[in-house]
Amino acid sequence: MVKILVVDNNPDFRNTISGLLTDAGHTVCPVANEGEAFTAVVREPFDFALIDVRLHEEGEDDESGLNLAMTFRTLKPQVRVILLTRYVRTRQIVRAIRYHGVLDFVDTTTQDWGEQVLKTIAQASKEPQKSKSEKTGEATRLSISLTTDRPLTVRARGRHVCSICTSGILQVNVESYAKKADIAKIDIAKNDLVNLRFQVKEIGLALWRDIFVEHPEAGRAYLEARTKSQSLSLLFEAPREFLRLPLEFIYLDTPPEYLVLEHPVSRFACGATPKRGVFSPQVLALAQKLRILIIASNTRPPIDGVDAEVQALSSYLKKQDIIPVEVTMLTTKQATYERIREELRKPNYDVIHYAGHGSFDAVSPENSSLHFWAGRNKQGDVVPMKATELKMLLGQSEARLVYLSSCYGTATGDKAALLDDDFLGLADAVAQAGVPSVVGFRWPVADDGARRLALAFYQSFLEQGSPEFALWSARCELAALNRDDPTWLSPILIYQE
Repeated sequence: MVKILVVDNNPDFRNTISGLLTDAGHTVCPVANEGEAFTAVVREPFDFALIDVRLHEEGEDDESGLNLAMTFRTLKPQVRVILLTRYVRTRQIVRAIRYHGVLDFVDTTTQDWGEQVLKTIAQASKEPQKSKSEKTGEATRLSISLTTDRPLTVRARGRHVCSICTSGILQVNVESYAKKADIAKIDIAKNDLVNLRFQVKEIGLALWRDIFVEHPEAGRAYLEARTKSQSLSLLFEAPREFLRLPLEFIYLDTPPEYLVLEHPVSRFACGATPKRGVFSPQVLALAQKLRILIIASNTRPPIDGVDAEVQALSSYLKKQDIIPVEVTMLTTKQATYERIREELRKPNYDVIHYAGHGSFDAVSPENSSLHFWAGRNKQGDVVPMKATELKMLLGQSEARLVYLSSCYGTATGDKAALLDDDFLGLADAVAQAGVPSVVGFRWPVADDGARRLALAFYQSFLEQGSPEFALWSARCELAALNRDDPTWLSPILIYQE
């Protein structure tokens, strides 16, 4: 028999379910609210918690029980949660199970709800109960700090824990690698995809040697984390100009594969301060709805896939039933320069997705721009929205994610540019505005590839709640379809956790 915490603000129902469980031979502790629940779980251990979704009886928007379940997942992961409700909402069920780690969801208006509860407890009791360390330690985050002419700092948390400083210093020529990546980009324009893959792999092998082979402590930390963890993600922390370093090209010698296809890989740009937390399963679980702005800007020269991408993305987001969304879509005919200025000033959006032209100014990176028509219905001139203005407009934004589905969204200037400019490119400007997550492309990408990547990204993001795993999943999907399409290799994720 097991020990069960019952959390319900209705005394009659609390007594009914407590009696049902006691008659079945279980030990029961009934409480009325979150405060009593916390006191109980601190004082003694429980195997299960039965929690009413609406502990405050404040109507359909009351998800206090869901919030309590999420807190238990963080603080008391050994407690398996069953949620009880009289008002079943499909989205609540999906979110509870995907984001909160809830065991089951029981509709108490059904005639056999009591039998369902007992059956769920009986079945779960037959399975071995994971310890806290097992539950919280399935994944590992490996953070690697890179600064030229300094030792590497490697930290791991999760299943594998370590904190080391390498004996050797990093001797990576960022500019040399960036120029090699730019030369490889020429093969895209020539459509010489065979040579592109050869060049990229050579760059990736050299980066693997410079970072992991030349610093065996870092290599051992990676291999240990990979061996001990069910899932492993890597975060490279480095100065802003290191966005030029093509870390996404890193190619392992054993097994022979790109690092970004083995694990989620993201960047932390030192010097950028996020104004809010990154997206996570916990953040999505608490969101009443996700507010998304989708912008299409098909300027000169025409990009046929721009409007198709935003239409497909808007259609998917409105039809999915994982989480409530509020989509604001601006087509090319609507997305004038002034209209976009107006929308970006509003603190109304959690996600901003731009599909259109992007340009990079290597001489003065802060002049890198997104492009919009001056007038409605594609009238007038094409007006650039420079990185400097983009940073200013996003200054009051509540966005946690900006997705730049454009050429050169994450193209980055060199360190010397900071002597005259404030920003090293579009993605750097967005990060400097305080947006914690930015996705963008290093190179030009094909229309179809950009659309496929965006759809795959958002589908995975809503299912898993993590931009890191969403981009990894989308990369793997595109690489599996066609490795000759460089779209899967081009994205960079800035992730200011």
